[in-house]
Amino acid sequence: MSVDLTPAIAALGKPGAVVLAPTSTLYGLSGLASDEESCLRIARLKNRAPGPLIVLIDHLPPRLLDVGLEAVWPGPVTLLIAREDLDFPIAPSNVGPDGRVAVRWDPEPLLGTLIQALGPLTSTSANLHGQPPILDPAACPVAVDAVIDDGPRKDSPPSTMVDLRARSVLREGAGLAAARAFLESLD
Repeated sequence: MSVDLTPAIAALGKPGAVVLAPTSTLYGLSGLASDEESCLRIARLKNRAPGPLIVLIDHLPPRLLDVGLEAVWPGPVTLLIAREDLDFPIAPSNVGPDGRVAVRWDPEPLLGTLIQALGPLTSTSANLHGQPPILDPAACPVAVDAVIDDGPRKDSPPSTMVDLRARSVLREGAGLAAARAFLESLD
């Protein structure tokens, strides 16, 4: 299936835009990671309080080249990383109270193309709180500015989340074995 990203790229060029985009694990709501209005709109769409979203990237941050992140990225592992270790703008609501950002380099090629065109994106599952993940774009429960339809996803757990500072797994999910091996390599 060939997917035309032009509508999503055009939509994301406007402040507050939110698109439905496939990740390697499920469909998520995405906007520009630097667009505070978009981040706040995603929170409203999900009926949740504003707060940090996962930031999707397409390269290793230069300040983290020697950490060994190639063991988990690209892949379904999200890392909490100090804001100052990132080389791109981040909306204030995407930075946690401890100054860290949840970052993942997802291997989904369509995301890579979007990020190359526009810069880092936010992402959170498109389901409403307490509901199953959205694996088919036709099941998206909220109105978005554009849909990137790459067909249904296979049922998969969300990404594993790792606290790099504490060297611990915060949420088990896809990529867990790689995340644990990576953490062991840091000792």
